[in-house]
Amino acid sequence: MNVKCPNCGAVHSLDALINDAEASAVLKAVLEMDAELGKAAIRYIGLFRPAKSQLSWARTAKLLNELMPMIKAQEAARDGVCFPAPTEAWIHGFNETVNARDQGRLKLPLKSHGYLLEIVSQWQGSRVPSPQSSPTGRGGEGGAPSKLRQGVAALGEWAGEDWAKREIASGFALLAALNLPDRPAAQDLTVVAEIWYRQLKEAKEIVSPKYDPIRIQTGFKVLQAAETWPQPAELRRNLPPRLIPRAMLAKPAPDKEKGRQKMAEVKDVLNKKGK
Repeated sequence: MNVKCPNCGAVHSLDALINDAEASAVLKAVLEMDAELGKAAIRYIGLFRPAKSQLSWARTAKLLNELMPMIKAQEAARDGVCFPAPTEAWIHGFNETVNARDQGRLKLPLKSHGYLLEIVSQWQGSRVPSPQSSPTGRGGEGGAPSKLRQGVAALGEWAGEDWAKREIASGFALLAALNLPDRPAAQDLTVVAEIWYRQLKEAKEIVSPKYDPIRIQTGFKVLQAAETWPQPAELRRNLPPRLIPRAMLAKPAPDKEKGRQKMAEVKDVLNKKGK
């Protein structure tokens, strides 16, 4: 009997998979899951596949085994805090991460489960999850949300109703979820965002609430492919031109002196013809 991988289309013999220790470990992990959860998990694991090679069975087993304890415990550990995470939360997290890939919001291959865990930890379902202290205790007292979630929430408060700040806050939230090296500490996100805001404003990149939001969104989308946390100059380099309809452009003032000269030339020509 042969089985076909839904991610890459590769066909394998079921006997061979069972007899391969590493492949067998993958099968065992998937079979322990609910059918829908298993399918979503396999699609998600495919995001770790290197661009120019296959994802090894050993690597696949390792990635699944990193998640299995949390899936079985129906919780997600994020920044030292454990959040309730039933099966529905994991399915949602796997699917949303794959959707982020499809929308060009993820740089592949993934290096860690950070993006997934951030989504799962924010899953609400039919009720708002109450964070609980992790046994490792990095998150402070019970009931405290993760530091990153606090930082993202603070970005929203910092932005208020200012359209430009809201775009920067949204861009920062997406970058923060990627866990890029040199990412500012969660409590410093608003300070860094304010620096970006001022530099963009001084460079006159924040002018039109009608035309600039989409430019900022496009710039941040490009930055999601960065290897490390970007700088304001990198966002400016990736901002598309500001396209303003010709009808809205200011019309040049009439050059009266040039008009007088032209009239004088016409009169001179007429006078010469009349002689």
